[in-house]
Amino acid sequence: MGKRDGRKARKTFWFSLGMGLFVFLTAAGLLAVDYQGRRLSFGDDTPSVCLDRQGESPRLRVKAFGVEDSWDATGLDQALQFLYDFGCLPRPSP
Repeated sequence: MGKRDGRKARKTFWFSLGMGLFVFLTAAGLLAVDYQGRRLSFGDDTPSVCLDRQGESPRLRVKAFGVEDSWDATGLDQALQFLYDFGCLPRPSP
């Protein structure tokens, strides 16, 4: 790998990282604006995205941009439990 290829690879990496962060921060900002708009306009304090563990299986509930829906989140819940165990982190209270 030549000197030129290494520079191109670094540029590609930094560009990709920058674009990924841009998309993530933009989506987080849109969710925050949607939540604050619902809270101020309608007095609705429910979070935009939450993991509901009540019932037989965990559900991912989304209430944003006029959409209110829920999906099965068993895999996501198992991944979060693994991260809590692996990092010796306290689990959030229900």
